[in-house]
Amino acid sequence: YSPCFLRSARGWRMNPATLSLGAPHVGAALRCAFASRSDQTPRRPLGSDIDADKRMISTRPALRCLPATKGLGAGAAPLRSADRRRRSPRTATRAVSGEGSSEEECAPETLERLWSNVAPSSEPTGTGQTGRLLRSPGSLPGAIALVAGTTVGAGMLALPAVCQRSGFVPSTCTLAVCWLYMVATGLLLLEVNLDTMCEAGGGGVSLISMTERTLGKNGTRFAWCAYVFLHYALLVAYVSRVGEIVGDATHLDRSICSVAFAAGLGGFVYAAPDKTLENVNNALVAAVIGTFLPLLLIASRGVDVANLLEVSDWSAVPGTVAVIALAFVYHNVIPVVATQLEGDRNKSRVALIAGTAIPFVMFTLWDGAVLGGVSAEDLAAGVNLDPLSTLQGMSPAAAGLVKSFSVFAISTSFLGFVLGLVDFLSDGFGWKERGDARPYICTLIPPTIFAVSNPDVFLSALDTAGAFGVLTLFGCLPPAMAWANRHGDGLGDACAARREEMCGVLDPLVPGGRVGLGLLFGAAAAVVASEAVEKVGDAVQVAGSIGGA
Repeated sequence: YSPCFLRSARGWRMNPATLSLGAPHVGAALRCAFASRSDQTPRRPLGSDIDADKRMISTRPALRCLPATKGLGAGAAPLRSADRRRRSPRTATRAVSGEGSSEEECAPETLERLWSNVAPSSEPTGTGQTGRLLRSPGSLPGAIALVAGTTVGAGMLALPAVCQRSGFVPSTCTLAVCWLYMVATGLLLLEVNLDTMCEAGGGGVSLISMTERTLGKNGTRFAWCAYVFLHYALLVAYVSRVGEIVGDATHLDRSICSVAFAAGLGGFVYAAPDKTLENVNNALVAAVIGTFLPLLLIASRGVDVANLLEVSDWSAVPGTVAVIALAFVYHNVIPVVATQLEGDRNKSRVALIAGTAIPFVMFTLWDGAVLGGVSAEDLAAGVNLDPLSTLQGMSPAAAGLVKSFSVFAISTSFLGFVLGLVDFLSDGFGWKERGDARPYICTLIPPTIFAVSNPDVFLSALDTAGAFGVLTLFGCLPPAMAWANRHGDGLGDACAARREEMCGVLDPLVPGGRVGLGLLFGAAAAVVASEAVEKVGDAVQVAGSIGGA
């Protein structure tokens, strides 16, 4: 039986120490509790004192449910609450009342999520008791803000410099394609994450568990190397960049500022409650938007619409894909979002799409505001566009806004990447105890040391991380895992059975079947191969020039 339930003199009751109610465990315990009760001794049905969205679980007396049919394997029919969305039933099951009662039909309803997060209530009940367990759902706006904050980072400020050769129209089309592609791979990762959590019976499942389950040991080793390298490289860039900005503004040593930023914000992530962390992240996202809008107005003063249309070089687009894809990285927080939202398929999907749509709009507006000030003649003359230096030189107010926006944008990404890497390391090393500082130490100390000692090593590797780390880890890997999860030996049949049993929670999130998965994998693989050929060619050219000298 599920540890969510304890037996007492009053019958089966909820375990107050339980943090979540898994839907499969609820169904099994309900059927057992109702079937084992006595008709002569009326008892309150299991969980009847749990308030879920201001509605009570069914309190009909002497009610017991027969074993759930295929469409209701995740819960018993008497559950009547806002936890389930009313949809067309797939099957029906019978609820048989006690002696002297007639049979009634319990219409099954499609499940919304895998479990319910619950927390003890401090408010007294009608009998004067306290400690009743109330549902504590995750915040959808908070999840959207987490995804948006993770996506909007320092890379946004470099987009105009990367896209100036291709022009506004080609770069905007590339931004749209990369956004849709990264949304699709994120949804595939969410699909595998939901199915892995359902199989494991709980949340907190990171990329390492998903990879090991779908791609085996070799896939796990590859994911370990790529994931850790990518996160360390980006965290080094964030820590070193904030140290530079704050050091120049305060005239303090940059190393001290970098250490203070990593220790201060990293320590806050470790110590702060989830709700406080969510509120701070929401405030940082609001600050990013609040400083972005004035910057956008300042940059748009020099926009000439003709400049946006004159410069158009589609042959320069392939060279921008890796950096643009790096700007849309948010996949590391998908397990965190899915766990916070109780394995809710629809809410998680909305969080990913809406959370990445906000950065897409910001990237497009920023790209146009800066590129609109560069003419084709300037570009032909070799003008080197540096958005930061250009904006900071306009006025002291503009310089302050650029610095503030940079710190806020980096901080939101820093929070998301720290949470993602902590979750990854906790799952990989089995550090499951709440308050364990080891994953935070391993997440924060190595990149801080590298940022302080020699940041150029990792900053120069960011271009390679965009092409090989991002497009391999979050481009090739999600379609491969989804393929193995849907069609792999030993996983495909079990996945299909769980999908039918869970009544919609585990349905595929990306259409297209095998062809769609193959196209998504092939697109990322083609870019990686192209970048590899280009890097090898550059290395051969450098070696030839050295040999000739």
